[in-house]
Amino acid sequence: MSVPSTLAAHRYFRSFDAETCKGLDRQCIWLRTTAGAWILDQSATDRDVFFILSGQLRAVYNNARQDLIFNDMNAGSIFGEMAAIDGAPRAASVFAIVDSLVAKMPANLFVETMFNNRPLCEAVVKTLIQRLRAMSSRVSELGALNVRCRVHAELLRLARRDRDDPRRAIIVTPPNQSELAARINTRRETVSREINAMERNGLIERRRGAIVITDVLKLSAELQQASSG
Repeated sequence: MSVPSTLAAHRYFRSFDAETCKGLDRQCIWLRTTAGAWILDQSATDRDVFFILSGQLRAVYNNARQDLIFNDMNAGSIFGEMAAIDGAPRAASVFAIVDSLVAKMPANLFVETMFNNRPLCEAVVKTLIQRLRAMSSRVSELGALNVRCRVHAELLRLARRDRDDPRRAIIVTPPNQSELAARINTRRETVSREINAMERNGLIERRRGAIVITDVLKLSAELQQASSG
């Protein structure tokens, strides 16, 4: 089912009445993107804010050695708000993983609307805090954990508990080894070696289109022990 091109369909605007949403809709640029299309370049000088209505996007930091994956964003997410608020350069580039619908809002309109609507302002603040916590956790992992443990931590982060067996967790449509390496700042060959070792040791099972963590508590305990000393 096609998602309508209106901010009323985005969770950040649940407190807005229909007429207000229509007024904001008219001032946005609506982007229907195909998989692989770039939405935002980190070198861009604009300060627009983006609201994802459907699809999935990925934020990456481009550098000369290796692109680093920050996070994947689904419908209901927002990005670009930091540059709109503080006027600083973009922190990342963003591209579409699948076909997506995105609303691009001018920075001045976003800031004015946010500060005049408490629920929207609170939603943005919560998003910023969540990103800060997630980034703090990942920076701590980069400094404190070896590559083996970083692979374990990222797989646990991506996994969802198996409803039929709470000891297990499943990563549906897992990242390939190059993507996983870009998430934890290492080489693909290193990730391949660690994934193969985990499979040999019975920590994971690889299925078509999925990775199964066989014992979440055991893997979490090993990770906790490694991070504490």
